[in-house]
Parts: sequence; structure tokens; C-alpha cells
Amino acid sequence: MNIASERKVRRFIAVDETCVNVNGEQYWVYSALDVDRNELISMRVYPTRNFLTSESFFKSVLKYCEGKPEFIVLILQNIHILLQPSKG
Repeated sequence: MNIASERKVRRFIAVDETCVNVNGEQYWVYSALDVDRNELISMRVYPTRNFLTSESFFKSVLKYCEGKPEFIVLILQNIHILLQPSKG
């Protein structure tokens, strides 16, 4: 996987956030990937999750983008439902 180092025209950016526990403390890991290039644009760790941290992350991602890319955000709050075997 490549890591972004310059501004480029990007069509689609996949964004993910994950909560991790380290020594009893919660941290939020945000990552953004250029879907067409399979290129990591940004990865950041924050001690909290709120509007300001999300805004800060998206602004940092846009520094590596020309134009207006579409963001793809998958919310996995109910991932346990998706992973259950289907009935039938």
C-alpha cells in the first residue's frame, strides 16, 4: 500500500474510524484511503471522538486532494448483525 505525499485529483475516499483500548484508555483511530489508487491518505489517533476531531481529520485529508472527492463512510455500529449467519 502506498502512502500519499502530494495533492492529487481523487474520486473516492473511503473513511473509517475505530475505537481501540490501550492500557485501559480509549483512543479513536481515523483512516482515509484513496479507493482508486489503494493509497493511504491519512491516519490519525485521537483521545476523544467528537465533531471537532472528525472535522480536523477530514480537513487533513482534503489537504491531499484536488477537486471535490466523494467520501465513502461505512458505519459499523451494528456489525454483529451483519456477521450473523443467515437463516434459511
